Amino acid sequence: MPRRVMTQPPVAGGDSHSVAPNGYQLTLAGLVLPVWAHYAFNALSAGAMWALGHPGAAGVMFLSACAFDTGLQAVLRWWIAEAPRTPEAVGFRRIGALSALRVAVYMAPVYAVARTGGDAELLFFGLQFCAMAAIAISAGALSRLMFWSFAAPALAAASGLVLGHLSGWPAAGVLASLASLAVMMMLISLGTSRAIRAWHAAFTTNIAMMNDLAAARDEARRAQRAASAFLATMSHEIRTPMNGVLGMAQLLKRDETDPRQAQRIDTLIDSGKYLMGILNDVLDISKIDAGHMEIVHGVEDLQLFLDRLVGFWGGRAQEKGVRLGLQVQEGLPEFVQMDALRLRQVLFNLMGNALKFTERGSVDVLVSAESCGPGSVRLRIAVRDTGSGIPQDKLATLFDRFTQADASEARRFGGTGLGLAIARQLTELMGGRISVESRLGKGSTFIVELPIEIAARPRQPEHDAEAPAPSDALSVLAVDDNPVNLQVIGQLLGSFGHDVVRAASGREALDLMAHQAFDLVLMDIQMPGMTGIETLQELRAQDGPNRHAPVIALTADVTSGGRQRYLDLGFTDHASKPIQVEELLEVVVRALSGPAAPEAAEALTG
Repeated sequence: MPRRVMTQPPVAGGDSHSVAPNGYQLTLAGLVLPVWAHYAFNALSAGAMWALGHPGAAGVMFLSACAFDTGLQAVLRWWIAEAPRTPEAVGFRRIGALSALRVAVYMAPVYAVARTGGDAELLFFGLQFCAMAAIAISAGALSRLMFWSFAAPALAAASGLVLGHLSGWPAAGVLASLASLAVMMMLISLGTSRAIRAWHAAFTTNIAMMNDLAAARDEARRAQRAASAFLATMSHEIRTPMNGVLGMAQLLKRDETDPRQAQRIDTLIDSGKYLMGILNDVLDISKIDAGHMEIVHGVEDLQLFLDRLVGFWGGRAQEKGVRLGLQVQEGLPEFVQMDALRLRQVLFNLMGNALKFTERGSVDVLVSAESCGPGSVRLRIAVRDTGSGIPQDKLATLFDRFTQADASEARRFGGTGLGLAIARQLTELMGGRISVESRLGKGSTFIVELPIEIAARPRQPEHDAEAPAPSDALSVLAVDDNPVNLQVIGQLLGSFGHDVVRAASGREALDLMAHQAFDLVLMDIQMPGMTGIETLQELRAQDGPNRHAPVIALTADVTSGGRQRYLDLGFTDHASKPIQVEELLEVVVRALSGPAAPEAAEALTG
């Protein structure tokens, strides 16, 4: 009988329904061996017995042992299939009885030969007894019952052999030694059993933990998908009416001649923009948490980027009577690889805060760079103000969410406390860091440090088509399922002399574009029936006068990706809602001057 090696039944790793096997299942798995291995071991034992001069006993042992092992392996495999439904105690009792019978069948011929033989037969019995003792310790690692099922028949045969050959005190001495051996075997088995059961308990705990973690992971994924869907819906639902509010307010301002009414309209527009700023902050935080915020590098003219940055805030600084300056270190790279959109967002927040909290004095933007390797520099942009400053005990939490340095200033100046948190996370996403130095009553300096690659001057196109001016008359198709949005787009572009045709669905837009040529198409994305993406795909796939017309994506959903996503989908450009007049006209000019719209550009510039 070969020694059984305990193996672990396979457990589906990563399965949320994985169940750790119990001791009975592990013991069963350890007793299963190929039948040919049993036959080989039985043949060796029978051959040894034949060599000792007992061919009859050898034949009986080989045939009986092989027949029993064949049936035993079949029964064990059957029990393995039923093991998950079998109580552990019941399973150990029946496998223990079968194992004891197997050892008895094996040891009986060996005992008979040793009882009537000489020294060689006794030595043969001793070796077989040692084999049974080793198997008993191994098989009993998870159950004391299994240990005694293997050890008891062998110990009984040894005791009978002692009593058959010895009597009196010699017999008592050998039996005492045999008892001592049994106790030692039991202690070894118990120690092994404790160690394995401790490991098994830890394994079972880990399996349960894996299941709990897998369930928590799945729940978190469902919650994240639900949150993303909710944010996308809320973004669309909030921005859609705000598009009507801000769009109509901008139209009212264009036609208003009464200064007092114009001032009230400015207040309405500013309030709407402030509300959209809060919404954008919340959406940016959500995109960062979900890992959807993308950093897209491109070649940028660094000096031009800085000039435009400071120029944007010039009017605000002049209104407050605050000097706004830009100081650039000599030797700054001319062109660099960076995400201008995200860096502008970070610096806009810092400069906006600096101007907000500075009543007098100055706000300066200090720019320098130091080499950090071949072809790369570490850009350092500091925004320094002479404002009220920040208490030292507030600096540690300044970049935390929903945190402001002073609650009274929060009430005075407003804000959600998300701007600096977003600035820090965006800076870290770009591989940099942001820090602050401040003295109460003396002002603050916010420092952004970014590693950037130096870029070569981009090649200019050999024949640049002159961009059409916003005043050039365009034939525009506006596609949106919301009538207010269509009205806003129609009146905004109509006020510049453009001819706007409206379509309330993707299917209606395709029908119009099949018969009428347009210079430009403004396409809403989230429409029932046929989305803007599906409409574009069908337009590009069919022949018609607008197959190559520039199509601008208009979307109120800012959670699913930025401009690059829509360019990758085949749109010529992208504008977000609520629609801002300046932004829309800039996008229109850019779309008509690009390679996707050669016919419109030629018609409008010729």
